[in-house]
Amino acid sequence: MKKLLTLPFVFFNMVFGQIELPINFENDQISNEDIVHFNGGSGYVVYNPQIDNDNPSEYVGVVIRDEGDIWAGTYIELDNYLDFSTNNTLNMRVLSPYPGLMVKFKIEGDIGDFPSEPATERDAYTTKTDEWEILSWDFSGEPSNTYRKLVLMFDFGNIGDGTADSTFYYDDIYQSDPSGGLSEMDLPVTFEDPSVYYVLTDFGGNGPSTILETVEGNYARVEKNSVAEPWAGVTIGSGVGFLNDIPITNSSTKMFVHVYVSGSEEVGIPVKLKIENSQDPTQSVETDTNTTVAGEWEIMEFDFSNESEGTAELNTGFVFDMASIFFDFGSSGNQNTVYYFDNVSFGSALSIYNQFFLSYKAYPNPFNQSINIFGIEGGENIVVHDVNGKEIFRGSGVEKINFSDAEKGTYFLTLSKNNQSKTFKLIKK
Repeated sequence: MKKLLTLPFVFFNMVFGQIELPINFENDQISNEDIVHFNGGSGYVVYNPQIDNDNPSEYVGVVIRDEGDIWAGTYIELDNYLDFSTNNTLNMRVLSPYPGLMVKFKIEGDIGDFPSEPATERDAYTTKTDEWEILSWDFSGEPSNTYRKLVLMFDFGNIGDGTADSTFYYDDIYQSDPSGGLSEMDLPVTFEDPSVYYVLTDFGGNGPSTILETVEGNYARVEKNSVAEPWAGVTIGSGVGFLNDIPITNSSTKMFVHVYVSGSEEVGIPVKLKIENSQDPTQSVETDTNTTVAGEWEIMEFDFSNESEGTAELNTGFVFDMASIFFDFGSSGNQNTVYYFDNVSFGSALSIYNQFFLSYKAYPNPFNQSINIFGIEGGENIVVHDVNGKEIFRGSGVEKINFSDAEKGTYFLTLSKNNQSKTFKLIKK
């Protein structure tokens, strides 16, 4: 049943002050006239429908999508250009009726009518139902003094129906540097070095992609969901590229990635790896290979001397400092199939260590209500302890554990089978 929509609108009839980040809709910073509608989207300043500790603001913005196009939305034009010299991530507080909805954040310059040029966009996904949360979009590598339109497209890929199901609230748009001073990512990428800022950047509707952290090892989890483009993928890092250039030569042209396919028994799934110049996307090369197993880790070899059909040949005179991986390239997304990858290296492959440690995962982490355990085949013993060593759960072969009654804090989940064990450190929010 569709949820009925009742909005407490606030009507402003004049433009107030200067529009610059951060935007929080308080003190008449934004008026209704400052919010531009397009293609079936409409936006206003309204009273906060859910004032709580996560967002005590009195006023917020709202976007209502009613028919129109799959990219319907609104935009706000800043008085000054965005500065990405230090704070390269845009953040926004969001209240969504459903989790897993794509929120596309596009930034544009002011050359020509809307949509204006230049332009670039990033995707993020809601994770909560009717709760305020902060979403982030990493615009690393984008130039400063270029963009000033903030374009918001909620539930991108679907057509709205004007009800509460197509109504999205937002607040507190601001910039930050999420790296916290950590080092830029570089090859080999193992997701293990605590001094490195590891990040994944989805594009083409891919995602959400996350980095899973376990006691025995960390690795990336990738979804190519149902609204993803056939060319959807994930950049291994941010738009600034790796710390050092990829040392490719005419005689050394191979990269390696550890890959695990879950949720499908299919083999022969095409996987594309692309490397490029983070400052010049016309300088790129890409190559393809196919999975040979399902439900276990394999080392995939990517030889850039064997370019993808119809793409540019390898030019070792180019600078290559950024890599992106595309799972099931050329096909529509299927959220039932999940891909994991790890140990991205150049020149030689890193070894795959104990398969027991890599064949299980516990997610989400951090979690709110329950934990899912991936890789369960039957017969695994599962024990959960709190930080004081108190046992709070014991079971066998279960794929989901309900922790709704547990206190917020840190827990340790241990899986054991055939005299081998694996422990996950889990955080309940």
